[in-house]
Amino acid sequence: MAWVFIGFMPWIIYWSLSGPGLDVAGMGGALIAAVLLNGYRAYIRNPKTLDLVTLGYFAVAFGVTSLAGSDLFITYGGALVYLALAGVAWGSLLAGSPFTYDYAKEDWDKAFWNDPIFIRTNQIITAAWGGIFTLNVILNVAKLGLDFPTSLIAGVVLPLVGVVGGIVFSSWFPRWYPQRAAVRLGGRRIGGIPAGGPAPAGVTGLRLVEFMPLAFDATAAQGLRASLQFHLSGDGGGAGYLEIGSGRCTFHPGEADQPTLVIESPVEVWTAVARGERSGAEALLGGAYTATGDLELLMQLDKIFGGARETQT
Repeated sequence: MAWVFIGFMPWIIYWSLSGPGLDVAGMGGALIAAVLLNGYRAYIRNPKTLDLVTLGYFAVAFGVTSLAGSDLFITYGGALVYLALAGVAWGSLLAGSPFTYDYAKEDWDKAFWNDPIFIRTNQIITAAWGGIFTLNVILNVAKLGLDFPTSLIAGVVLPLVGVVGGIVFSSWFPRWYPQRAAVRLGGRRIGGIPAGGPAPAGVTGLRLVEFMPLAFDATAAQGLRASLQFHLSGDGGGAGYLEIGSGRCTFHPGEADQPTLVIESPVEVWTAVARGERSGAEALLGGAYTATGDLELLMQLDKIFGGARETQT
């Protein structure tokens, strides 16, 4: 969901400058950012609804304020900003194309795009944003009748807390909900990945590790608590880890605090091993990749992850 954050950058610029009272500068900065963002989108032929609405809003706001001399977008700017964003969220849901879905496709393999769980995930995230934006409209209308500093809290602090919460939720929810939904549906396939099955073709490296929770077998991992750290080198590599506990498995980018097992491997080696195209034991003994820590856990990965046959011989 990194592109969602980028899509909000013009708004963040506006909020950062309008808070101290630099409304016109905020509108101008946001307009420039929106022009650049939409220019890039036009160049790659991948327009986004949020980006287009952002451009339209700040073009009108800047024109009305700086050219026409109206204070409409200064006096009521807080409410109007969130009203526009709420319109994007609820409007895209009603149109059957939640605005976060466009951004999610930037991060996920095409095999997921038409899957009902993937679509449902984005419907929920978009609805959450719609709720946040609607609440922020109410807060900004309410602040008009409040005195300082209560008006600052209602019109600036609380809305920004909501936006930050939305960004955190948008990052966390897609990692948690699909696996849970698949389990509830009895292990059905998610965009070509059956619960207990491998990732779709074309997914390699750290992205393949990110999909491993979808192949997690909670029964096989009963009672297990572990952190499985991956350091993958090469194109598509990086650092990430799997946190296993309480019958769940979640992926996290970066470094685990106290990893139970650390696997270091070139991307192409681990991809082949995880897909069962190469013997994990043979690759380990041959020095193609290294593992340190709880090697007994390494030997159990084939059972814990039905589609990630790391130790297949």
